[in-house]
Amino acid sequence: NDFYGGHRLGNNLFANSIVCLDARSGKRVWHFQTTHHDLWDYDLPAAPSLFDITVNGRTIKAVAQLSKQGFTYVFDRVTGEPVWPIEERPVPQSDVPGERTSPTQPFPTKPPPFDRQFPVPLIDLTPELKAEAETIARSYKMGPMYQPPVLAREGVIGEIHPYSGNWQGGAVDPESGILYVGSI
Repeated sequence: NDFYGGHRLGNNLFANSIVCLDARSGKRVWHFQTTHHDLWDYDLPAAPSLFDITVNGRTIKAVAQLSKQGFTYVFDRVTGEPVWPIEERPVPQSDVPGERTSPTQPFPTKPPPFDRQFPVPLIDLTPELKAEAETIARSYKMGPMYQPPVLAREGVIGEIHPYSGNWQGGAVDPESGILYVGSI
């Protein structure tokens, strides 16, 4: 399952990845993994968008991949080079026996996330609902994005998280250059 990866150690290359193939030969041209050793159901939810973008006066044949985390990964679709830097940042590590999480995850520096990220705000429509939500949340190990699942009385519990970009993907307006994203 998604929430325990002790039986599939390593980054699980090509899972959660953008893979560019040469249509004539079938050979891999380039790839980029958006989530290493996925424990959060962060598979890529929709097909990427292809468009041309102008950055610093240079036109780039680009590909943009939306993620469930609210990220947009943008690459030169010919070379596979990121249009803007993508940083590998340290993330929380698992304490579940047998699990070995990736020490880092990729974070795009641009564009900014298209939806809220972590921490997910608790319900606060009334003071009573907020107090109840806080009481329930105390029984979980809440954390930042990529907080690994933990062992619990009933088994492994995964992070409570928003899913931003999902199956509907995005669409680029070729005249304005704006990437529109339906987010849930």
